[in-house]
Amino acid sequence: MKTFRFATISAAVSLASLVSVHTVLAADTPVRINQAFQSLLYLPLYVAQEQGFFKQQGVEVKISTGGGGAQSWAAVIGGSADFSIQDPVFVPKTRENGGKGVVVAGVQNAPTIFVFGKEAASLQDNLSLLSGKRVVTSPQPDTTWAFMSYLIKQNDLKDVKLVHVAIGNEIPAVAAGRADYALAAEPQVTMAEQQNGLHVVYSFSAAQSWYPFAFSSLTTTQQYIDKNPQAAQAVVTAFEQASRFIYKHQEESVQIARKYFPALPEAVVKKAVQREIDAKGYPENVLVSQKAWDNNMNIALYAKNIKAYPSEATSYQNNVNVELATKAKAAVDAMGDK
Repeated sequence: MKTFRFATISAAVSLASLVSVHTVLAADTPVRINQAFQSLLYLPLYVAQEQGFFKQQGVEVKISTGGGGAQSWAAVIGGSADFSIQDPVFVPKTRENGGKGVVVAGVQNAPTIFVFGKEAASLQDNLSLLSGKRVVTSPQPDTTWAFMSYLIKQNDLKDVKLVHVAIGNEIPAVAAGRADYALAAEPQVTMAEQQNGLHVVYSFSAAQSWYPFAFSSLTTTQQYIDKNPQAAQAVVTAFEQASRFIYKHQEESVQIARKYFPALPEAVVKKAVQREIDAKGYPENVLVSQKAWDNNMNIALYAKNIKAYPSEATSYQNNVNVELATKAKAAVDAMGDK
């Protein structure tokens, strides 16, 4: 990781301008953000919108939904969106094919996938309990398949049978006895626990070798940043504000999440957001670290989503813009509790 130092005078000038770029933008600049899905994992986006952080920074954000990571990133490449939110692996995949994308901020900074099942015994420090068990994952090469397959290899687990189901069908598979355990993200994890009497027995985020992890990121192109430097900085700074807000104001954040997921019971939303916070899923600082990038790329390479790592096309230095997130942190630090 690079260490950034600011000269005292220039830092004061820079921070003053960053606290609210609204003062240097003639009017609210329109920005289009395409999310892969509407997801509790993307709560910083909704908080930034509902708390007015985008507005405060001088941008007017329109949120659209792609329906998948590939579609969301394609919206940026095709010009119908300025930013996208999804697994950042699409940026190095594009570079491997001669394109240029860039990751500018973390949205989900931990591998917030959990294992639940009928048995209550924790697997966290005793993965041998998986021996002879059936575990539900999504089909290859999707995320939960990659996570479980890599975990099996990493720990030399024996006789673990993977049962593939479509995303969203994890709970029924376990409840019906087709499998002993399943991997899923929120809110399915809390629904399994609260509505189906199942037990959460393993957290990938709690495994030291897996954290931090660039699970979901804000991505764009360097061309957009070069043409719209103030707007790009404004968006990243708003995400920094939102991520910190979630940790300081959990109840308010839950209410925002409920607005975006009205069909979910309040108890499910509250517990799911709390689990995300406990796992440090929402970034405490939106800068994507070298370790977070390494962890994602190692899984991406295992799943054959990228051709090589490290390489020029997949390196941290060529894919992660650290400048915007570094300035965002300094700006929000300067704001204090305002």
